[in-house]
Amino acid sequence: MDPIEDDEEERLISIEFTLLSGETVTARVVLDDVASEERVRRYAEALIEEMGKDSVRTFAYWWEGEFYVDAVRMREVAALSVSTIALEEDDEDWDD
Repeated sequence: MDPIEDDEEERLISIEFTLLSGETVTARVVLDDVASEERVRRYAEALIEEMGKDSVRTFAYWWEGEFYVDAVRMREVAALSVSTIALEEDDEDWDD
């Protein structure tokens, strides 16, 4: 069973980091608020401000029944992408 609760699904976002080495790292975050366009933009802007700095960001989350802790050294980030995560039921709509 996936430990993500129903109300958390509306707050879940995905972040894909492209490192200077070309490697990509994907992390997930459950926001405090619904993942609205404004909230996702603010979150992305905060990450962008940290790019190139010496800080390390950690992300702890459940995904598909597994628990992850990811760490990203922000000075090694060349680019990032922040997006909402479509629910599995919504994926079927794209097949039509």
